[in-house]
Amino acid sequence: MIQGSTPFTIHPAAKIGYVHLRVSDIQKSLQFYHSLLGLKLVGRTSSSSESVFLSTGADSKSPSFLIALSKVETTPKDKNDFLFLQDNRRSRKVAGLYHLAILLPERRFLANIFRHLQEHRDHVHFDGFADHAVSESIYLRDPDLNGVEIYRDRPRSEWRWKGHEVHMVTEPLNIQDLLSESTSDAQWKEFPSETSIGHVHLHVSNLVNAKRFYSEILGLNHTATYPSAYFFAADEYHHHVATNIWLGEDILPRASFSNLTGLDHFAIHLPNKREFERMSKYLDEFNLIAEEEQADLRGFSRSVYVHDSDKIRIQFYH
Repeated sequence: MIQGSTPFTIHPAAKIGYVHLRVSDIQKSLQFYHSLLGLKLVGRTSSSSESVFLSTGADSKSPSFLIALSKVETTPKDKNDFLFLQDNRRSRKVAGLYHLAILLPERRFLANIFRHLQEHRDHVHFDGFADHAVSESIYLRDPDLNGVEIYRDRPRSEWRWKGHEVHMVTEPLNIQDLLSESTSDAQWKEFPSETSIGHVHLHVSNLVNAKRFYSEILGLNHTATYPSAYFFAADEYHHHVATNIWLGEDILPRASFSNLTGLDHFAIHLPNKREFERMSKYLDEFNLIAEEEQADLRGFSRSVYVHDSDKIRIQFYH
C-alpha cells in the first residue's frame, strides 16, 4: 500500500498476458519456440527492429500472442560492450527474467511434450524437472539462455493453504509416472488452445522492495515465501509473479542495458475496460506510469507501462 492511501487490490481475474523477449537471432529463436516447442508464428513486423509474435494460433482474443521476440540491435560503437555483457551473462548480475512459464491445461499435454522433447534431446537444453506440490514442471533454456518453464497445475482442491500462503516445494518430478499419461501414438505438433503464460519469475535486487511494489502497490497477494524468494498472485492462484535474490543484492537495474538479450517486458492482462481504467487511474494518481500507448496493430486498444523497483518494465492492458 502506498503510504496514506487505501489498500489497492488488483482484479482477481488479472493474469499474465504475454512476455516480450529480446533475442540475439530471430531465426534461432524461432527454431526453438516454433519448430521445436510448437508455438505458431502469428505475426511479424517488417521494420528495422524485427519482431515476431507467437501463440497457440487458436485464440481470437486480442492480443493473440503469448510470446513476442525482438532482435537486439547493436552498433559498432557499443559492440565490444555488448559482447562483453553477453559473454558474462551469469556474472554481470542484472535484474530481469529468471524464467517465463507456459501453463498447459492438462497433465497429458505435459507428458506429451516431455516425450517429444526427449526424442529431440540433442536440440534441447534441459535445466531441470520439479514437483512443486501445486504443479509439475519441466525447465528448459532457449538459445539465449532465457529460462523457460513448461508446467501443469494440480487441481486446486489438492493445494494446501495455511492462512494466505500456499504450500509449495521443490521436489524431484516423478518422470515415469508423468510419461505413463503420454499418448505414445500422438506426435506433438502444437500447444493446445487453452495454453497460457502462467507466470513470470524475476531476478530482483531486494525482496522488501519487490514486495512493496508487487503486493502493496500493484495489489497482488503475497502467496508464498521460499528461501530468498517471494511469490505474488491475483486472487488465490499460487503465483503470477515470483521474485528472487539468487543473483545477490548487488545486481544492476534492468533498464541500464537496453541492448541486452533477455526480458524486454511482461504484460498483465486485465479483464475489461473498466478494470483497466481503474488500474490506470490508480497508477496515474501516484505518478507510476512511465509510458502510455494508444491502439496499435498488435490488438491493444490502449495500454500503460510501469517500472518496478529494479526498472523491469511491465505493461497493463485489457
